Amino acid sequence: MTYIVIQYVFVVLLVVGVGYLLYLLKEKGHKFNEDYFGITHSILNSLGQEERTPDNVKSILRLVSKAVTYVEDNYKNEDNAIKEDKALQLAKEAMTELNFRRVIDDDNIRCIIRIAAALLTKKE
Repeated sequence: MTYIVIQYVFVVLLVVGVGYLLYLLKEKGHKFNEDYFGITHSILNSLGQEERTPDNVKSILRLVSKAVTYVEDNYKNEDNAIKEDKALQLAKEAMTELNFRRVIDDDNIRCIIRIAAALLTKKE
């Protein structure tokens, strides 16, 4: 009986601790609503100072998502590595139209491609 009570006390303390941590982070001005799967920070670090806006991150995510959708629709029977390379090529071509001064790393784009491919819904 006391073991169950101790477990409940630990669960309550854990919830209170996590709530307090979130309160402290919110008080310091951290925003959680615009961080898409934690990749916003890595994209923003690879861009220049004046290019670090949430709108640019959203446009990058949209371009990569469109490239992944195109590749998945047109290269259904290909290997995933080939599809990823093709999506990377299309995404980089599309991002040249955004005229960023610095280039986003291929590894960051590949991570976004993998996430976009995982989130695709199947058309029937």
